[in-house]
Amino acid sequence: MGVTPDASAADAMSLASVLQSSFAAEVVLGNIFPAPADSAGKTKVDAEWVAYMRSESVEILADVARDADRWGLTEFTTAVHGHRSSGVGLIELAEAVDADLIVIGSAPGSANGRFLIGSTADQLLHGSHVPVALATTGYRRVRPDALGRLVVAFQDTQESRTALRWAADNVNGRRLTALTILLRHRVMGSQLAFDTEGLITRQLAEDAQAALDDALLDLGAQADAQMTVGDDASSAIQRFDWNGDELFVLASSRGGVLRRVFLGDMTYKLVRATPVPALVLPRRT
Repeated sequence: MGVTPDASAADAMSLASVLQSSFAAEVVLGNIFPAPADSAGKTKVDAEWVAYMRSESVEILADVARDADRWGLTEFTTAVHGHRSSGVGLIELAEAVDADLIVIGSAPGSANGRFLIGSTADQLLHGSHVPVALATTGYRRVRPDALGRLVVAFQDTQESRTALRWAADNVNGRRLTALTILLRHRVMGSQLAFDTEGLITRQLAEDAQAALDDALLDLGAQADAQMTVGDDASSAIQRFDWNGDELFVLASSRGGVLRRVFLGDMTYKLVRATPVPALVLPRRT
């Protein structure tokens, strides 16, 4: 997991502790320090500067680690890595330590209970080969003892079916919910607008439910199917009954690079709207 000396690190460590207790995971606290590009040369000045920045990174990790048990994290190792881009650096560090996923906190400025995508998250969500777990702002204050439910955002796509399979394989006795999010289709300029809108919404709901039933039947696992409808992703998500102990599992877009995370428009909106931590899976996980 990637940490920085701010509140987002506490949120990320809180999520890491929940994932650790839920999946018996090993945690590596990582920090990326700025390093020159290879083309910058290996001069003495460069070497001294890199050494200084590395030592600063080690100190940052030591400070963060001292507070780790406050956020439920008691067993972990630490690692630093140099790169001029923090997101790319975390991807390289994850590969170096053979990580199964990367955990980060929100960018500064996000409202409590929401996630704001900054430059680091953007790089991860477009380049990581492993899932990326996103801790909402303030998660440290509402952290559950363990996950109670995996909620999978489901559309009738191969990526969503793969995400559902991933959740079923990792549910470990917890509740599994497949959630279909429908957006109302507004029909304007007709006296029959409201009736037509209702017909379209009902037809979409029937089609979505049939696809979901088929996916769950094919899955052969214990799961419940739910649906939420809204004018946009945020309003639809708010209508779902969250308990606060969920992990929201999202599939990457079909437009993503092979075996990399890539946020499509809907996934991006759901990441911004979810009140619980999200886990975004790479394509063909």
